Formats: sequence, structure tokens, C-alpha cells
Amino acid sequence: MKRLFLFAGYDPHGVIGDCLLHYLGALSKYGDIIFVMDNEATDTEINKLKNIKNILYKSMQRHGEYDFGSYKRAYKWAYEHKLLKKYDWVYLVNDSVYGPLFDIKRILEDLESREVDLTGMIDFTNQYTPRQVQSWFVGLSQRLINEPFLKDFMDKIKSQTDKQLVVLKYEVGLSEIILLHGYKMSTFISGEVGIPKHRVYDEPLEMLKKGLPFVKKRSLENMLGMQYLYPYTTELFVDQIYRDAVRTGINVAAMHNAKPKYEKSYRLTFWGFPLVTIYRQCHDDKSLTCYKIYLMDFVPVFKISSRK
Repeated sequence: MKRLFLFAGYDPHGVIGDCLLHYLGALSKYGDIIFVMDNEATDTEINKLKNIKNILYKSMQRHGEYDFGSYKRAYKWAYEHKLLKKYDWVYLVNDSVYGPLFDIKRILEDLESREVDLTGMIDFTNQYTPRQVQSWFVGLSQRLINEPFLKDFMDKIKSQTDKQLVVLKYEVGLSEIILLHGYKMSTFISGEVGIPKHRVYDEPLEMLKKGLPFVKKRSLENMLGMQYLYPYTTELFVDQIYRDAVRTGINVAAMHNAKPKYEKSYRLTFWGFPLVTIYRQCHDDKSLTCYKIYLMDFVPVFKISSRK
């Protein structure tokens, strides 16, 4: 498959950080990239991209039209350079997530084999909106990306007074107009329903258990501890995520150090004197349990961790 990723980025400080470089580097293994950031960046920051292969075009300029404004600009550049017919799939992706936590090759191949033209990581609906593909990772087939109605949709994207209007007009609107034209949709995780949010924000650990290779940045505030990411990715990447989250103002500092307490699980005594005591720490997602063993209740012997 030949793939093109239209990547929408944003950083409040104009930084191209390690997590963004991680994401771009992962995508560059599977396709070409057109990279548009909704912020200015210094030459020092832009130079960080020189080691990312397959970036066809990059732009860092404040436009204030959120991720769809960046998608519009990336799409326009690809259209003007007659690239859209050269790719089997074109993906709209943005950096509102951290990831991929692991290799996504099999997921991409699975999505592209489903005989549909609209795909993505997650679909979603609630009592107010019809079903749509979440706009942070949307896949469009070659015949769909070259439809005149899609070009018209992209051309009409403009600045909105409220972010919710962006969601309703463009995120919901994109899926709606595609489905109205008779195209079929299938996503990696489907059937998500919420009022008004959904589990990608509220229950990030449940989404990771379902195999989602990304975690929404703002969902870290609901994760109870950065240590819960360790079963899904490398320790290096967890550290990079933590530093980036702190830098950009995501409230993870308090919960990063908040770990479940160790509780007494077993004690062997002799005439009331403790000989061996075992303390157990059960993490909330049930995937990690730690044990500490003490002699005479104060001499630590060793620690054991068990993962499911």
C-alpha cells in the first residue's frame, strides 16, 4: 500500500518535541507525510525534522483553524502537486494523542483490507450527534480522497468561534457527508457511545486493553498514574510522554507520584513476634500487582512484581 499522512500539529510553545518526532518517525515507516503546524516555530525547532524520512512538505504558521485548518492546507498542497491519485490511502492524523505506543503496521493493514473507503481508529456517537470517525486518525481510500465533494468540503473549512463548532461542522460533518454519498465505514474500535464524551478520554486504560495504540493527551489526567503505560510501550517513551505533558500543562504531576498503598497481605508470627510479613500493592487496572517481603516487619528482603 502507498500511504500519505496529512499531519496536523500544534504546540503552545512552538516546540517540536520528542513525542511528536516519535509519532512522525513511526508514520514515516509506512508512508509519506505532509506536515502542517498551527503555530510558528524557530529554525532550531524546524531542523529537528531533518532526520524524519518522507516528509514531502512542512509548514509552521499560525492559522487558528485547529486541526482541520491544517488538514485543509496539507490537502491543498497535495492536490496542487497532483499527489492524491498516487496513494492507495490518505490519512488525516493529528497530535492530540501520544503514540503510537507500539507498531501499527498490522492495524493499518487490517483497516485497509476491510473493503470500505472510510476508516480510522475509533468511531463514536452520542445522543446529540450521528456516528463519526474520530478526527485524530481518519483513513480515506484513493477514490474517496479524489471525490469532488471532498475537495469542496476541504476548501470550505474556515476559522470558527468555538472549538465545539469545529467538532460539529468538520469532525462530525466529514463522516456525515461521506456516508451520505454511499460510502461505507469501519474502524479499529467501533460502537463507542458516550454522553457527551467517550472512553478515549474518561477510561484510557480500558481503551489500551482493547488494543488502541494511542492515548489521548488529556486522558492522562484520568489514568491514575504514568506507570500504567509501561505494559504497552517502552520506558523511554513513557518518560518522554511525562516530560511533554508537564511542559504543555497537562495535570499529571500529582498523579504521577500517586501510587496505590501497600497493604498487609500475610504475616507469620512466633509468640506474637512478626517473623515474615508480605505487603501487597494492587493497581487499579488489575494488570500489575507488587509484593514486598520484610523480615521482622522492618528489614526489606525483596520485591516482586506480577503482570497479567
